[in-house]
Amino acid sequence: MDEKPGKTTVRLEHLVHATEHCIAIAFPYNTELIAAAKKAEAKWSKTQKRWYTPNTPEHLRTIFQAFKGLAWVDTTALINKTASGSTATGKAPAQQAKPAQAAPNAEQQEALAAMQRKLEIARYSPRTIDAYLNATKHLFLHFPTKPPGDIRTEDIEAYQHHLATVRKVSNSHLNQVVNAVRYYYMNVVGDAKRVTFIERPRKETKLPFVLSKSEVAAVLKAPDNLKHRTMLSLAYSAGLRVSEVIALRPEDLLFDQGLIRVRQAKGNKDRTTLLGRSIAELLQKYMAAYQPSGFLFAGQNGGMYSARSLQLVMQAALAKAGIQKPASMHTLRHSFATHLLEQGTDLRYIQTLLGHASSKTTEVYTHVSSRYLQGIVNPLDALDLS
Repeated sequence: MDEKPGKTTVRLEHLVHATEHCIAIAFPYNTELIAAAKKAEAKWSKTQKRWYTPNTPEHLRTIFQAFKGLAWVDTTALINKTASGSTATGKAPAQQAKPAQAAPNAEQQEALAAMQRKLEIARYSPRTIDAYLNATKHLFLHFPTKPPGDIRTEDIEAYQHHLATVRKVSNSHLNQVVNAVRYYYMNVVGDAKRVTFIERPRKETKLPFVLSKSEVAAVLKAPDNLKHRTMLSLAYSAGLRVSEVIALRPEDLLFDQGLIRVRQAKGNKDRTTLLGRSIAELLQKYMAAYQPSGFLFAGQNGGMYSARSLQLVMQAALAKAGIQKPASMHTLRHSFATHLLEQGTDLRYIQTLLGHASSKTTEVYTHVSSRYLQGIVNPLDALDLS
């Protein structure tokens, strides 16, 4: 007998099927739910005995839309676990094979170790250190027969050309390579002349994407899980980056002052931001339920919550809210800044709350604020065309 769909839970899980990462859709046998799975473009796996779709944000949204009104879609397993399903053979897969990558030779490793020591002495953030070392390592590997000290200016430019024309990397990636390589040859080798005139990519000007207030409300109401709802609400209400949300500790919440202390954020800078009344109430409810110690939002094993998992929480919320715009966790931060500006908040205060070193970074929000655009009288409307 079919189970009544209105009381059914559809569970989404990770699945590796024929070496591809997929979303498995698990539910009790029910003809209406099977029809919904087909509507979501899911396929039936004879070996796995369940329905599945590709693991993309677009397919996740389609799943939510297909089962809307029929069943509750539970994404807990999809969000909290790494992809570890089974292959089409029915056996648990071995570690997914990746293309073999050459390892740095002894001389290259020594050069990278020297660079790491310099970066750590200069107190660069772990994230920047990793990025610089990785970029420099790939430069070295591009010239496997040349010692790092023998890579000349023309070699570096040839590598940049390869990245731009063959690999077609983004301008921001190219700029990071320039920063890393310049640091190595200037600060480690002590040869500034070698990298003084290497070309930087032209700066791109991209306006941040923002959600409307009603769209933000729909996203924040979407999660049924208290922790997920609290994390998304906190990211928006305080204008936090993903890394800042997951690094928070209970003692960083200054309830009596209505502030949040953000420690060692981008650029190794501390700052304070808003702790509003609504988020304070939600946080207190969350803390009473979860009793956090150490990190405010702990992961499954008690350590820091995964940034990737939080991004998946956001994608699931967008899908459930029916929002098909290309939004991410950082969109909540952009939306926070834009909505403050539209409320009349001074740009200098927004700069402080976001932790921007330069006011020019914050000024980009004036270009996306509908409040300012809507106040402009179109010149065609001022013409008498009667």
